[in-house]
Amino acid sequence: MMGDADESSDDADFLLFQWDTNGDTDGTESNDEDEIIIHNSADLLQELSRLEMDEVGDILGGNDLHSVVHRINSPFLCQLLCNNETNNETNECTDESNMKSRNGCIICNLFDLRGRNNAIQHCMGSMAQCRGAGGDALREAGAISALLGILWRLICPLQVPNDTNVSDASSSILLLPTLASEPLTKNGDDNMKFNLKSLCDIHLHLQNNNSSFDGIVMNELDMTALDLAKSCLGSLRDLSCGSAFNRAAVLAWTPPSPDKQDTPRIENGVHLLSTYVKRYDQWKWEEILSLREWSCMNGTAADVNSTACTDRGKKELRLLTNTLGAIRNTSHSTPDVCQECFNHGLVDPLIWRLMPDHMLESTQSTSSIPSSSLPEASRPWREACFRAATSLINLSEKCPDVAYQLGSNRRLIYLLIEAWGGASAITFDPNKMNGSIRGLPLLHLGLAAILNAADNGALEGGLDDVMVQVLDKEKMRKRVAQRREEERKLQQMKQK
Repeated sequence: MMGDADESSDDADFLLFQWDTNGDTDGTESNDEDEIIIHNSADLLQELSRLEMDEVGDILGGNDLHSVVHRINSPFLCQLLCNNETNNETNECTDESNMKSRNGCIICNLFDLRGRNNAIQHCMGSMAQCRGAGGDALREAGAISALLGILWRLICPLQVPNDTNVSDASSSILLLPTLASEPLTKNGDDNMKFNLKSLCDIHLHLQNNNSSFDGIVMNELDMTALDLAKSCLGSLRDLSCGSAFNRAAVLAWTPPSPDKQDTPRIENGVHLLSTYVKRYDQWKWEEILSLREWSCMNGTAADVNSTACTDRGKKELRLLTNTLGAIRNTSHSTPDVCQECFNHGLVDPLIWRLMPDHMLESTQSTSSIPSSSLPEASRPWREACFRAATSLINLSEKCPDVAYQLGSNRRLIYLLIEAWGGASAITFDPNKMNGSIRGLPLLHLGLAAILNAADNGALEGGLDDVMVQVLDKEKMRKRVAQRREEERKLQQMKQK
């Protein structure tokens, strides 16, 4: 697997590999400055697609998997602002001021992030590419390290010198948009990320004296960063499915420079995934969906009274959903991962996502069993809730601490039973206690651990009829399976 230590030493190779970040096109279409006017995000996306069209095929064409993953894992273009040696290691763009102009140009950085996202989707953008031999090849090529490295850099402030194109009000760049609800003016222009008036010479014509250009391009940078994070988390989710080696690789990953100033202290890949879940702490589903774009902000990142879905909100919800899917798959039958999730405080945020209004509730009368605790099918966050619930069940299977914590909350147990067996699983009918066992699926070992913990003292008041029914039906299933196995063996003996 590719080491993270190679990151800084390969800056020169990264510059030689073009995502069209330096704007080198054919020199004909791009010079028609009078006809290029950016009025909105659609215009910007159309122009970006046109400029990178000739280069997209070269990103992946003719390159082996190790080479593509290595380029994906290379430093972000804006990171090279900190590297004074890069200009001396390559024959291209040796003029220092020109190099800094391009590395700090927001359009060049848009190309950089878009190129990585395209490469990830092409190489590991589906379950078919990430399972079996394909997943093993990606792991050996360093894909898991590359994906986690990108996710780490997206949430870490990138320190840059003050004499670059970055806004003078800040000496760092944070690529993933903030979720802070306080006014953006609290820290001056920290959220500007780049000095938009100092585009590189190649892309300066795009601005075209348009007063709304700054907001349009800042919004597109935020959306592109969210798209890149979504792709990375989706690929990690698929790579962790069905591969113990890939799950171990996620846990074994460590950030390349954990001790930088203002950098979140991340211990391993599981801790990083937990950080992405905690990014949305105390943000309700409706508030996430209503997160506003940069160009629409009026002092705050979201209107807590708004229920309208935004493009950014939909991307944020998908990012969280992919993160929960990665947690679910990574924690499957992996004790070390489950313990790390518990150690890094992931259990409470997952519970809060499922039942924010009942975090402190532990007991409930058996006469008031809820009909359903999961969101309706029409709710956009239903998928995310199921992934959070199944993550908790997986964690409980291999971590007794999690099973005991979950087993102390009666309403949460109902919710997890429903996520496992459907709404019918929390319906108790004393006349059907000895009925068919076909109505429920095989009891998940994690859910069994939760119920056993509740039965052994975790739950005040003990098990109720619904919980006893689930355990009794599982016992019936085991007796039936054992009898069928004995009959099969007896039949085999008779045939001999």
